[in-house]
Amino acid sequence: MDRFQNFSLDLGLKGKFRLNRTWNQNYVMGSILFCLPGIYLAITGLGAGGSTASAQHVVSTASAITFGLYGLSGWLGGTILNLVKPKLIIMFAATGYPIYIGSLWYLDRTGHVWFAYLAGAWLGLTAALLWTAAGFIQFAYANEDEKGRFISWQWALTSLGGTVGSFIAFGINFHATETRTTDTLYTVFIIIQCMAILLSLFFIVNPKHVTRDDGTHIAIFKHTSIMIESKRLMLLFTDWKVWVMIPGIFVAEMSLVLSSVINAYTYNLRTRSLNNACFQLIMIPSPLILSAIMDTGFIKSRRMRGIVGTTVLGIVTFAGSAGAIAWVVTNNVDRTPRNVDWTDSNFGPGFVIYLLQAVIYGTYQICVQWVLAALTNDPDTCSRYAGLFKGTIGWGLMVAFIMDSQGVSFLHQLVFQFVLYVVGIFTLLMIIITQVRETNYFLEENVIVPHKFEELLTAEGVVTEEQMANERRKEQIAMQIDEKGEIDLDIEEVLTV
Repeated sequence: MDRFQNFSLDLGLKGKFRLNRTWNQNYVMGSILFCLPGIYLAITGLGAGGSTASAQHVVSTASAITFGLYGLSGWLGGTILNLVKPKLIIMFAATGYPIYIGSLWYLDRTGHVWFAYLAGAWLGLTAALLWTAAGFIQFAYANEDEKGRFISWQWALTSLGGTVGSFIAFGINFHATETRTTDTLYTVFIIIQCMAILLSLFFIVNPKHVTRDDGTHIAIFKHTSIMIESKRLMLLFTDWKVWVMIPGIFVAEMSLVLSSVINAYTYNLRTRSLNNACFQLIMIPSPLILSAIMDTGFIKSRRMRGIVGTTVLGIVTFAGSAGAIAWVVTNNVDRTPRNVDWTDSNFGPGFVIYLLQAVIYGTYQICVQWVLAALTNDPDTCSRYAGLFKGTIGWGLMVAFIMDSQGVSFLHQLVFQFVLYVVGIFTLLMIIITQVRETNYFLEENVIVPHKFEELLTAEGVVTEEQMANERRKEQIAMQIDEKGEIDLDIEEVLTV
């Protein structure tokens, strides 16, 4: 495995094309997400896993199992990642998605549910680890003025995967007269997902080798152990900020479940495919627009950027949720299959509501992740925050799938989500106003400050010459770890010289 760990560093690529560049690692991770959850979103968005609407109960039950284990795996994910590093985590996690797609294929052709339940459990354990690794790269590799863009580019590439997969499904199902999808679609999706294992094997770099464009490493990576990581995980759950943000994180992906179920019961297969493709497509630009607001240089205060971005998100979220409630009530939308086609006169309003839910689904998560990333630059803490975020989302998705499998009305589900959105938006604003600093640089022991921020903060008189000298020593230690894999002195001893 060490041979593959060093493969990407031996390609001779330099400058902005080198694989150990922070941005390029983010793009590689985004490409992996394109293949895995992107394609998963494409099949999920068809409703009932691409099968008939009658299979929705089985798919929802399997998904409840998936996300129950996903929540547990996510909360432990940061600890596991700090121990074994991203490459192995991602390769292991990549196995869950193609197995799950295969189980849906098996369910659709045989009607046997056991494989779907077993594969759902395996996907729950693996997918949360994948997203923890992705969140770690988003949070830890980005400069403070890049975090929104790092997060949104990963999301955009995930949505691009969902879009490509959805258009593949749309093309294959265009002339379909049945309500289930074809063997060809399942085969193509499984092949694309298996490609992610190779991407992670050859192109994900050990974090200790990752450097910014100015040549600095992102941090000093010290030796850790299961005992150390367990203690730090327990400390995470004593942080009041975590508990305040839990309701807002919990609801972040719940709308995906309800939107997919409504899509399955309301439209025929080819219209479901079109809706799903447009759902994925609109999730590419909308997070990028929000991240441009939250990283913009026109607003100098990071706290104010967060407030503006979260306020914009709140307006869109409240309006879109209210519109969805009104549409469901006005049209008496329930679990009666309607088989609406895009040529029918009643197609338009539901289609618009469906796209608004896509915008909310994508941008809400970007905002929550931006707030978490703004709280720290320390890689170890970033990994735990990433695991916390995905684990809590998993619990929310589990509840959403349970509500669907138990037949809770669409209206009641929408109202429940709306209440959580309100709580989430206001808690995000509270955290931004009271806890987000203008910068965390020079405040965290292991983080190496980018030269850009050294110069800026020195010009403002915020840092001393002693602090600057300390940064030079930290970079020397990081270079030694990069080259030799170890350091000769304890970091605290070096930094007090």
